Amino acid sequence: MKAGITCITSGEARGVKAKPSYTYKRVLEGYKEWLDIIGYSKDTINSLPAQLKPFFLHLKNENITSLQEVPKQTIRNYYQSLKQKKSNHTGELLKNSTLNGHLRNLRLFSDYLEETGQGNLLIDIQYEPKEYPEREVLTLHEVDQLYSACSEQVNGLRERAILSLYYGCGLRCKEGINLNVNDILLDKQLVHIRKAKNQKARYVPFVEGQKKDFEHYLKYYRPHLINGDNVPFLLNNQGRRLTSTSLSKTLKTLIERTGNEELQERKIGLHTLRHSIATHLLQCGMEIDAISQFLGHSGIRSTQTYLHLVHL
Repeated sequence: MKAGITCITSGEARGVKAKPSYTYKRVLEGYKEWLDIIGYSKDTINSLPAQLKPFFLHLKNENITSLQEVPKQTIRNYYQSLKQKKSNHTGELLKNSTLNGHLRNLRLFSDYLEETGQGNLLIDIQYEPKEYPEREVLTLHEVDQLYSACSEQVNGLRERAILSLYYGCGLRCKEGINLNVNDILLDKQLVHIRKAKNQKARYVPFVEGQKKDFEHYLKYYRPHLINGDNVPFLLNNQGRRLTSTSLSKTLKTLIERTGNEELQERKIGLHTLRHSIATHLLQCGMEIDAISQFLGHSGIRSTQTYLHLVHL
């Protein structure tokens, strides 16, 4: 009988004797159980073990039959194969962020092996440096052009409110969509974000000009849109909560109205407005930790990606 990779499930970790397995499947099942126990999301519980399948194939190709005896060089060889691999989606080499994701998964899998008494993987590979993606950032003049492009008709009040939320307050798309009327605290000049990306509520300040935009929208245009649901702040023409598609169309319309051909040729989305206000605040000298709180980042590292844009 051929030897195989030995693994245990959480049940075996509690005292049931481990039995040899001749495929990686039981190893991954044990890993999935462990991820579930320590509180990972359903998607992650499925994706992380699946990501390890090429690793087990690599072990098989190098005749490694025990997870307790995986040489460092074998792991290095596997990682080098990842660095030479091309993405199925782009046809380009894997990005550093993707490589780091594989490396984090290997380290987490090693933690699982150690915690369940199955040994550990000796990983002596450093994480790849973080890549800063190219971000589209509007100039202050281009932002002024968008505001000037808002309709002079009453529906322009909603357009200005949208710009003041996504540029002035730097909101994420869903944060603005999820806002209700009582989340706009006009007297305190704060927007209450209850449903944020990291599940942490926050208050975002706004200036007098944005307060005026919100007041005028609430007083002169939104009442004409109400059709039963009086809760959402941003309503569409049917009186329902605005969608991301509608918001994107509104921004596209404003860009077209500017008559700025250069602006029209660029890929500008709602998140561009968020990138722009972050960059402009940095250029004005605001401390990076204050900008991090303003944007609702879980840590300052995410905000540091804007540092290389301050000279635009």
